[in-house]
Amino acid sequence: MQIELINQSYQEGLEEFKLKSFKRKWNILTLVVDGEYAITFKETQKTLILRQNDIALIPAGAEIERRVKSAVTYYHVAFYAQADHPFYLSAAPGKLNMPREQADAIFATMRRAFLLPDNRDLITHMVERVFVEHYLSGNGAKARLRPLSEEVESAIRYMRQNFDKKIDMDELAERVFLSHSGLIWKFKRELNTTPSNYLGILRLRYAKQLLLNYSYSIMEISEMCGYSNPFYFTNAFCRHTGMSPTAFRKHHLKEKLPQQSSK
Repeated sequence: MQIELINQSYQEGLEEFKLKSFKRKWNILTLVVDGEYAITFKETQKTLILRQNDIALIPAGAEIERRVKSAVTYYHVAFYAQADHPFYLSAAPGKLNMPREQADAIFATMRRAFLLPDNRDLITHMVERVFVEHYLSGNGAKARLRPLSEEVESAIRYMRQNFDKKIDMDELAERVFLSHSGLIWKFKRELNTTPSNYLGILRLRYAKQLLLNYSYSIMEISEMCGYSNPFYFTNAFCRHTGMSPTAFRKHHLKEKLPQQSSK
């Protein structure tokens, strides 16, 4: 799952925030039903004024201050998003713009969803929908639908075939007849990421498959995914998912996996 819900809440007629300043390890979506409040991103000192039917993203790691301007009613949804989530990547911190009819439909569904006792899956779906609607109403969709260059496709193909081995980015660039900086430029232009980050995403995606389908040890999985030692693998996995490989396995699995012999 590319979106993992942490919690959700509904605040009605709030006149003052108890927690005015904070910084979280997860992302937050806030959907304003009524009233008005201000959010200031401390790093940039950019202030947003959120009003009725505004939807805003506060990304993980952002330190913010917030202040109620008039009694506010809003939905608060906290979640993790995978680093390679295509629609989340197109969303910048702050207001998410989309056509009024799409926003109205999202708020209407949120109202119904919050009345249900078991609404986790539905709220998760709504978070996905917010980012899809934002993506489709912006320029991101057109940019991402462009075909990849031959060099980037060749580099990705090599990564997929060899991500369990050490891959030197200078050598990879030579393989596709580019300089190191040229390879980085093409990846950023076409995929909005670097070659190293893309390789990490491939490795961690495979690691999750191994964790959820086999009983390999963390050391075995780190080796099978191209990490030089389990410490580096665990750190990368935590940054990517917000939890350790062991915690990820326990969180998603209830039944014991079949034993597998080491390679």
